[in-house]
Amino acid sequence: MSSNIYKQSGSKNWHLRVTIDGVRHRESLRTTSKRVAEKKAKDRIKELRAKADKGEDDWLFQVGYVKFYDGMGQGDTAWSDETVKRYKTSLRQILNILDELCEDEDRDIRDLFATDITTAVVSEFVERRKDKGVTVSTINRDLTAFRHLMAEMKNQGWVSENPVVSYERQGMKENLPDIEIPTDDAIRKLGARAPGTLAFFPEFLNETGGRVTETAMLKWSDIKGLERPTEGNVKVTYRKTKGGKIRVVLLRQAAIDILLRIPRSNSSPYLFWNRSDHGYYKDASNLFWEYGQETGFGSRLHDIRHKFAIERLQEGWSIYRVSRYIGHVSVRTTERYYFRYLTQEEQDAASSDGDNGFR
Repeated sequence: MSSNIYKQSGSKNWHLRVTIDGVRHRESLRTTSKRVAEKKAKDRIKELRAKADKGEDDWLFQVGYVKFYDGMGQGDTAWSDETVKRYKTSLRQILNILDELCEDEDRDIRDLFATDITTAVVSEFVERRKDKGVTVSTINRDLTAFRHLMAEMKNQGWVSENPVVSYERQGMKENLPDIEIPTDDAIRKLGARAPGTLAFFPEFLNETGGRVTETAMLKWSDIKGLERPTEGNVKVTYRKTKGGKIRVVLLRQAAIDILLRIPRSNSSPYLFWNRSDHGYYKDASNLFWEYGQETGFGSRLHDIRHKFAIERLQEGWSIYRVSRYIGHVSVRTTERYYFRYLTQEEQDAASSDGDNGFR
């Protein structure tokens, strides 16, 4: 049972993480006691398995969202047609931003649970709406729709408190989670635990800042210039990104050197190949979560991406270059996530020149 519980970075509470019938479940167990967490996890897994056997998929955010969206204006609801129309516009924006946030966190929005919508998520939603130049009045309207949506999920017993209300109560302050940056040694140990070509995966992430899923699906045909394997000649095209937003970046020498060490397969076109029918590791995040428990990694695999971005900014890359390189939708997102880890001098250097760091 211990393998199903873990502590998130910056959280004192234990969390449950389990896959049942191909569906990943992640939620807080709301206790700091490991003994209590193990008992709660056992009971919760039994409950989830029972629901799966019945074909029920309650607790998923998208399920609650669709029920609420489709039911607006029906029954005893006193909302006018115009109000319903405005709220549905806001709800579509909420889903778009959450999908964008899931992409940045290497998650699938279909796996998002109602309990995953925390005060920090609401805060990030607001900041990303600001990044897009949305007016305060529109954001407030979005929050009203968001509050009603989460109130319905609370009424269903899916969440214990409404995160939008909690966010508004704290004065709409931005609430970003702390980043637990892994060490180079921890990354090497993690790779050493992984099988086959997956052994190269953590170090490649450390030298590219790519997302887990988009990196796991890279093919050798996405790499160009290896006939001259020096920095400035080799580029990678990320194709399997959310929404098909193709991104092309020049690889640094350390990343190129890793590619030269990866053995190729005659049967699979992927960089990080295996002998399965599909030819690549489909669930790298979950696999490395297990390896991380064994090696004492202490971070999420996704935190390697954060490490890359922070280190590039510290060494002189511009905020614009980092944002483009790692594929953030907005440079403001890059700034908000990482500037808090930089000195004032580093922040000034990163902001001063759009070409800073290219030379």
